[in-house]
Amino acid sequence: MKRVLYCSFLLGILPLAGATEYEDYQAEWKAKADLLYAEWHKSGSTHDAELQSNLILAAIRAERPQVVEEVAAGGDVAAKEIKLPTEVAPLPLKVLFDFGVLPPGPYSEQTPWVIRRMTKNHFEVWLPKHGWLFNGEGKLESEAFPPRRDGKGREWYGAFLPDGQWVTTDLWESDRTLHFFSAKGKWRKDRTAKQLAPPKDPLAFSDILGWARCDKRGKGWVVSIGANGGRAIVFVTPKGEARELKGSEPWQLCYLRDMEPKGMFTCLSRPSDDGKTRMEFHSPSHGPQVGFPEYNFAHAEVRIAGGDTNFGFFPGSDKVFIGASPYTWNANEPPKTWFFNPDGTCLGWIRGAYLTDSADGKAMLFLDANGDVVTMSTELVSKSRERFTVDGVPAIASRLFPDLHLGLFRVKEELILARW
Repeated sequence: MKRVLYCSFLLGILPLAGATEYEDYQAEWKAKADLLYAEWHKSGSTHDAELQSNLILAAIRAERPQVVEEVAAGGDVAAKEIKLPTEVAPLPLKVLFDFGVLPPGPYSEQTPWVIRRMTKNHFEVWLPKHGWLFNGEGKLESEAFPPRRDGKGREWYGAFLPDGQWVTTDLWESDRTLHFFSAKGKWRKDRTAKQLAPPKDPLAFSDILGWARCDKRGKGWVVSIGANGGRAIVFVTPKGEARELKGSEPWQLCYLRDMEPKGMFTCLSRPSDDGKTRMEFHSPSHGPQVGFPEYNFAHAEVRIAGGDTNFGFFPGSDKVFIGASPYTWNANEPPKTWFFNPDGTCLGWIRGAYLTDSADGKAMLFLDANGDVVTMSTELVSKSRERFTVDGVPAIASRLFPDLHLGLFRVKEELILARW
C-alpha cells in the first residue's frame, strides 16, 4: 500500500483527484495493460522491443509488477525459478570478536556498518567514529578513532592500509578534505579535494570525497572526488601524492570483486572482471517508475520489479545477476536474484540475495529468506545450504570471506566476527 500511495502522490492523483478519478485512471491503465499483454503473448518468443517497453510502462501504471517480472523472465515466471536445496547443514561458528549493538545513526536510523576486504590478508570494519583492522587470521591489528567535530564521515567513514595508518574525511561537515593519520592515531597531513584532483572548472564546488578504500596491494588509497558520482577518481599514496585513474582501473586496483557499483543513487555501474564490458543501473528519482530500474549490459536492457543495487557479473564471465528487494504489493516476498545471459535471455531466478563468491571463483553464495547461505555453481546448479549458528542461535551472514573461513554475522542485535 505504501508504494501505491507513494506513486499516486507523485502522479498528482491523490492530492488533486477524488476516489472516482483515481479509479478511472487505474481502469484506463489496466485496460491498456491487458491489450498490450495479450498482444505480447501472441508475438511468441521473438518479442518486439517497442511492444515490451510499452507493456512494461502500462503494467507499472496499472500496478501490476508481476507483468514486469514476466517480461523479464521472457514468459512464465514460476517456471524460471531455480529451486534451492531443502537439506540444511548446520555450521557452528567460533566467535573471534564482538562489535556490540549497532549505535543509532545521525538521521534517526541506525548507521550501517561498512565492511571491506582490503587485501588478501586484511579486512576492515567501520562506524563513523571507530574503525577496526583485522588480519587474515581474524586478529585485531589496529583501531582508529576519527576525531569528528560535526561531520559524519560521508558513507565510507574511513579506510586503513595494512600497516595501520588510515584516512578519513568529514571531520567537519563537508570539509572536502582527506585527513591522514598514523597507525597510532596521530594526525599527519591534510589534502583538499582540489589538491588531489585539480578541477577543470576553477569555480567547481562539489568537491566532497565521495568514497575511499585501500588498494589490493596495500600501497595507497583509491579515492573518488566530487558529488553525484564524482568528477575524478585518483590513487593517493601515504605521502599525499595523487594520480588520476581511468575507466575500470579503480576496480582493477582494488581487491577483486569486492568493490560495489559506483556512481550516484539514480545511476550506478560496475565493470566485468576483465574490464571489457560494463553493467549499468538507471532509476528515476521520482514518478511511477520508481522501484522499476533499468539494467543495461552487453547488448541487453532489462527492467526488474523491485530491482536494487546488488547487481554485477558472474565471476570471470559476462553473465549477470540482478538483485530485487520485495516490493510493497507483495510485502512478504523474500529478496530475489535474477540471472541473465549477455543477450538478455533470462537464465532463471532464486529466492535469495547475492553475498559473495566461493574461494575458487566457481560458485556464488546467496543469503536465502531463512538466513541460510546457499552455494550455487556458476552454471546455476544448487550445491549446498548451510545454517550458521552461535551456541545454537542463528547467525545471519553480513559479509563472508570463504578463502579465510571468516565472516561478519548478525546475532540478535549484535555484529560479530567469527570463524567456521
